[in-house]
Amino acid sequence: MIKIQTITGLKEAEKLWRSLSPNQTIFDEWDFRYCFYKYNPNPLRFLAAYEGDGKDQKAIGLLPLARHPEYGLEFLAEDPCEENRPFISPGREDVIPALYGAIDDKAQLFDISGTDNFTGKMVLEDYKYVLPLGELSSFRSFLDSRLSPKRRKSLVKELTESEKYGIVPISVPPSERLEYLESLFRFNTANFAADSYLLADEQAPWRDLMRLPFDWHLIALEIDGECRGVSLSVLHAGTWHYLITGVDFKRFRGLGKYLVKENIEAAIKAGAQIFDAGLGDCGWKNLWHLDQIPQYEFKKFVD
Repeated sequence: MIKIQTITGLKEAEKLWRSLSPNQTIFDEWDFRYCFYKYNPNPLRFLAAYEGDGKDQKAIGLLPLARHPEYGLEFLAEDPCEENRPFISPGREDVIPALYGAIDDKAQLFDISGTDNFTGKMVLEDYKYVLPLGELSSFRSFLDSRLSPKRRKSLVKELTESEKYGIVPISVPPSERLEYLESLFRFNTANFAADSYLLADEQAPWRDLMRLPFDWHLIALEIDGECRGVSLSVLHAGTWHYLITGVDFKRFRGLGKYLVKENIEAAIKAGAQIFDAGLGDCGWKNLWHLDQIPQYEFKKFVD
């Protein structure tokens, strides 16, 4: 018989997360998520599924939630993380409906991934976009295998136009990561103003992440000796997560696409199997013919 318990203590929540997380994506890593949670520590409401009794009781599932003061229950550090889902023991997909069914308060959960039957029947929210790299040896092979001749010609023309700026790509060394990260913040906030996802009060977690021993990759684009674009990516379990960017695209048209090209090339060179471009089309991912993976939403007790 499955029993569902509510966990509210941080230490126990962390222990359960670490024991059940498959760590398949960077968003499954407790240390990654905690960098965001600690700056916005809403009350924890982890729902843990157990099987057995007494000493034989074993945790087999975890729905890691926190209570937002306005929106109700959400995934731990749901913003800005993706790939939200319950963690379950291998082969125990049967516990997933019970975990969601145990929610007894207002809940609005987004960016949910999963291929099980229960998740697949949720409301489709959006898609995340990925590019399998196993068959690719270069960016040129991506162009040839993914794009129609017309689209390929158009993209190559755009990238060639960008090269006229005299772009110099740089793989940022660890000692200079924080410096270039500040440039990324500056460009992103200048471009999107209040709509930026990297406003001043959202930057600290990213600085903290640079101190964690993940396989970080910052790529900068310099023009005439000045930084004009930066991306932050991380290589985790064979996936190159293209996380955040900041580009001076108002002055240098096409620089954003050039930064994507550089990241795909770097991911192939690093031996990544997947280039993960994240959630939402953002005006380019469909045009680049990346694969779509459904992401779902779940709401309960919402007016």
